[in-house]
Amino acid sequence: SYAFYNCDSLTSVTIGNSVTSIGEYAFSSCDSLTSIEIPDSVTSIGSSAFRYCYKLVEVINKSPSITVTKGSSDNGYVGYYALAIFNSTDTYENKFTNDNGYIIYNNGDKKVLCRYEGTETNLTLPSYITSINNYAFYNCDSLTSVTIGNSVTSIGSYAFYNCDSLTSVTIGDSVTSIGSYAFYGCTSLTSVVIGNSVTSIDHSAFYGCSSLTSIEIPNSVTSIDHSAFYGCSSLTSIEIPNSVTSIGSYAFRGCSSLTSVTIGDSVTSIGFYAFYDCSKLTTITFSDTSTWYRTKSSYDWNNKTNGTETNVTSSSSNATYFKSGYYNYWYKK
Repeated sequence: SYAFYNCDSLTSVTIGNSVTSIGEYAFSSCDSLTSIEIPDSVTSIGSSAFRYCYKLVEVINKSPSITVTKGSSDNGYVGYYALAIFNSTDTYENKFTNDNGYIIYNNGDKKVLCRYEGTETNLTLPSYITSINNYAFYNCDSLTSVTIGNSVTSIGSYAFYNCDSLTSVTIGDSVTSIGSYAFYGCTSLTSVVIGNSVTSIDHSAFYGCSSLTSIEIPNSVTSIDHSAFYGCSSLTSIEIPNSVTSIGSYAFRGCSSLTSVTIGDSVTSIGFYAFYDCSKLTTITFSDTSTWYRTKSSYDWNNKTNGTETNVTSSSSNATYFKSGYYNYWYKK
């Protein structure tokens, strides 16, 4: 138990055939480990043995006593983060390549960036990459800039989590989704350019990006999930385009430099505390003159019932309405 716990530079392990059991938390938090081979002698894997091994994308299981399932927390989370799993009855096929430090999972047309092992700090991703896997650049604290090309269609959850030297990101036109916590804690990030295909910004995507001064949300985005820009304390203004239909709870909470917000006419709901702790926010301007309702109930918010009608036609007073009040959910009919 805990034998290699938190060995965060460990990238590969060979387990001998004399080993019959892997104890609980044995490799937990080895967040550079990408592949593991379990010999046929192993009969048990303890709880959380591979938990928090965020980049463990390949599991070769030769043990007939154990079945590893993708995405499952069974057998110590060994298959929880995996892209490729080979059990004892499967034929092993190498699906991973190392291209100048880019660790790529190649499954036909699908070429997923799993991890970067190179030394460059200013990256332009290769044009053949189709998606960035969850945790791909997790805690890469030397990365300073990245350009994500037009071949990439998605950025996974936690992809750039805590990349605290990252200052600029350019996201190509083919990216349709930015996963939860994708840029969480990127405290040096000042500039983000987003392509015109992104439809959703998932929860906490830019949480704690305290140096981010501006971001242009393209017309393709339909939803901004909860806490998406929570704590972006250098953000001074934001324009929500007409394509957006919902703004999640806490979406801009703690954006203490935010002075003005423009909200497009397709937005029909704003979650509670969406603009809470935005102490300098003085103006929220709506693109239309619809009547807004507020309620303390998430059920009424989702179903647009039992709200109290509130006059928000004056932009100078809108900020007072929307940045204050306990459990204020907003919707318009």
